[in-house]
Amino acid sequence: MNDVTIDTPLGGRIAALAMTDGVSDFYVTPGEPLCFRRNGHLHFDPAFRYEPATLPEMRPGCLDYAMLIGDLRFRVSRMMTQGRLRWVLRILPSNIPLPEAIRVPAPALKAFLEAKNGLFLICGATGSGKSTTIASMVLHRARRRREHVITFEDPIEFVYPEGLPSLMSQREMGQDEIDFASALRAALRQAPDVINVGEIRDGETAEIALQASETGHVVVATLHTSTAAQTVQRFLKLIPSDRVENAQATLADALRLILCQRLLFDSDRNRRFPIHEVLLQYDGVVNLIRRGDFKKLDQELETGWKRGMNNFAKSIELRAEEGFQSSSAVPTGFSAEEVQDYLEAEQATLTP
Repeated sequence: MNDVTIDTPLGGRIAALAMTDGVSDFYVTPGEPLCFRRNGHLHFDPAFRYEPATLPEMRPGCLDYAMLIGDLRFRVSRMMTQGRLRWVLRILPSNIPLPEAIRVPAPALKAFLEAKNGLFLICGATGSGKSTTIASMVLHRARRRREHVITFEDPIEFVYPEGLPSLMSQREMGQDEIDFASALRAALRQAPDVINVGEIRDGETAEIALQASETGHVVVATLHTSTAAQTVQRFLKLIPSDRVENAQATLADALRLILCQRLLFDSDRNRRFPIHEVLLQYDGVVNLIRRGDFKKLDQELETGWKRGMNNFAKSIELRAEEGFQSSSAVPTGFSAEEVQDYLEAEQATLTP
């Protein structure tokens, strides 16, 4: 898509739509109408099609990178679908929002800001704002400390501003690094204070993240999970079976925060808003993870609100107090299971 620029009809249209509230993604397929997502819903724009003079070489697999259209940055994923090329563009905000602007829970932010080590997992479906939350939290800490922050990104989404008291080392896979696991291991010898390892996709990455978090580093990473209990189980399932027992004990001690987030749609405000599940490190949480009683973590979330924890049902109540209301919000008094069923159905309509 190198021929799509701000001066071409398609590039100009993408740039104009990107400035519209609620627009997040674009789908570009040669010979087909431009497709874009607004407030989680797909729209087609038949007047604009991508008609390249020549197509790139058709190769199976995906390719991820970043590109500019005018002054706007996009994260691009190129894929093949039934022998055709398709590009999916995600708008990358030029500025990193403040934590309060995106409603990062104060207890979660406080835990991250004060931590000297430990593992912080930010979780949710694709398009739920995990990268934005991490960037906001990391920048919040970088402005208040003098530390070395290393990030591993594929591709770099948010560019941190210059002039911070912290030293920022942003590293893009494919450009700055080739092999993720070996680069992450090498980072432990590069005197970091904070490491953002991006998404944990395999057991090797999970084990390195645990190693780093228990040896004096603050490690923040993402998982595609929807609840705190599911996150703990998914993390441990990545570890080889012969080492999972030790990893479970290490995770119990190293885990500082699980922050799961989802986006709901407020039709009155014509925008989405976040809700969260916050699990913090307390003795009860540590003991449950050590014993493998992961299902009981839901009880800790429900009863631990005085200590800064909360579940999605409580978060919905907090958003309602702020004036947000989902177009199909769950009435108060529903059970946790009914709230969970609702959220899964709601998220299915909003997730890109």
